[in-house]
Amino acid sequence: MKVKKPTSKRRSTRMAEGIKKKAAAHNRKQKKLAKKDVTWKSRHKKDPGIPSAFPYKDQILAEMEERRREEIELKEEKKQEKLALQAAREQEKEATFTEKIEVDEDESTPATSNRLGALLESARVAAEENNEEEEEEFEENEDDEEVTFKIKAYDSSDKAAEVFQSIYKQAVDRSDVVLYVLDARDPEGTRSKQVEEAVLAESNKRLVFLLNKADLIPTKALQKWLAKLRQTAPTIPIVASTPAPNAHSFTHKGLDYNTSTIMLLNSLTAYANQVKPKRQIVVGVIGYPNVGKSSIINALHFRRNLTKILLCPVDTVAGVTKSIRPIKIDSKVKVLDTPGFVFPNERKQSAEEHTRLVLLNALPHKLIGDPNPAVTLLLKRLLKSEILKEKLFKAYGIASLIQTSPEETLKDFLVYVARKRGRLNKAGLPDFASAATSVLTDWRDGRIVGWTAPKASDSKIDKKTEKKLAKWNKEFNLDKVEENFDNEDVEMS
Repeated sequence: MKVKKPTSKRRSTRMAEGIKKKAAAHNRKQKKLAKKDVTWKSRHKKDPGIPSAFPYKDQILAEMEERRREEIELKEEKKQEKLALQAAREQEKEATFTEKIEVDEDESTPATSNRLGALLESARVAAEENNEEEEEEFEENEDDEEVTFKIKAYDSSDKAAEVFQSIYKQAVDRSDVVLYVLDARDPEGTRSKQVEEAVLAESNKRLVFLLNKADLIPTKALQKWLAKLRQTAPTIPIVASTPAPNAHSFTHKGLDYNTSTIMLLNSLTAYANQVKPKRQIVVGVIGYPNVGKSSIINALHFRRNLTKILLCPVDTVAGVTKSIRPIKIDSKVKVLDTPGFVFPNERKQSAEEHTRLVLLNALPHKLIGDPNPAVTLLLKRLLKSEILKEKLFKAYGIASLIQTSPEETLKDFLVYVARKRGRLNKAGLPDFASAATSVLTDWRDGRIVGWTAPKASDSKIDKKTEKKLAKWNKEFNLDKVEENFDNEDVEMS
């Protein structure tokens, strides 16, 4: 037998590097194929459990359940023991601290007592001299308390009316300036004469209208509403948030998210410096649900502190804010965020009032019920104007509508919407409820263009009111902050 000469297992560097490259390429290919595999595989091995044919399976499961229950009880006992030990330590610390104070008092010398007496006497004199400042600080500490209301903002019962009185009364009593937020698309629908009279009745309070969502109406309509509202109180247009996706907005010269927020902040600072230069003013923000109160406060805080932390929670659903929360903007301005409330109306809880609140997005989804009446009311308003009618048809690709009766108009319109938005049931039949809800969502987010015009008023402002408004405008430095809009607005899609 011929014995072969032993061969060496050594390999060249070139061969080793080639093997590494091939292995890396193979691994990349396997990862790529694994990503394309639609079946999901867990990295953890699944416990097969106890087979059904296994003897004494029921007893084993019962024992496992008993062990699990004992482990939970043992954890709870350890937790209670830990809490009791912490409480005992706290009590021991308090007792030790009390004994130390008593020993220090017993061992104090007459000289020390005299020094303490002189110190207390000087503190008493200083307190008497600064009595007014102490009272202001005490009031500010009271304003820092957060008051929570358990009543629902959309309730119309007598109890809700009483709580409403408490809400806006506390907000007005604790505020130096009351910012009344209105929806620019329907300012009259979000106003309450009762609240305005309550604020104007107190001479030391200031009422300011904030016309929010000003970017959802054209310039001419905005100018008309500003002229109308400024007959009652100083009015500032504001854009407190960026528009929703695919929303139809209008641009106004000198008015956007940044400039409107700066305008409001400068006005509040000017009032604080002129009227109360040595203390912080309290600004209460009131209004209907979902008109943008919390968004305005967040915008003010961001503009002053340059931080995008949302101090006030915001949502498209009504009723997120449930308490009066004080929020410090800077050393001059502190804002009270109040819960939105559907202000009492003479019509009480009628079907017409419910439909109006649904269209204002002042009710949560679970209380909307049938959305068709609100869509009918929206169509009634939009179809009166040829401009709004044309924009509505363009948004949903509508050629024409059957306008014989409100029911037929609504049905014909919802058929177009269901096809446009893909709200169809089986066999391609339109889902009218889902289509109506989609229309209300589009209206809320500004995808449907629409606004109301102020009614003409023959009454003129008396000299006393005109003089008071001129004084208020000067206090807020609004004489120089006049609207500077173009005659033609630019529609942004």
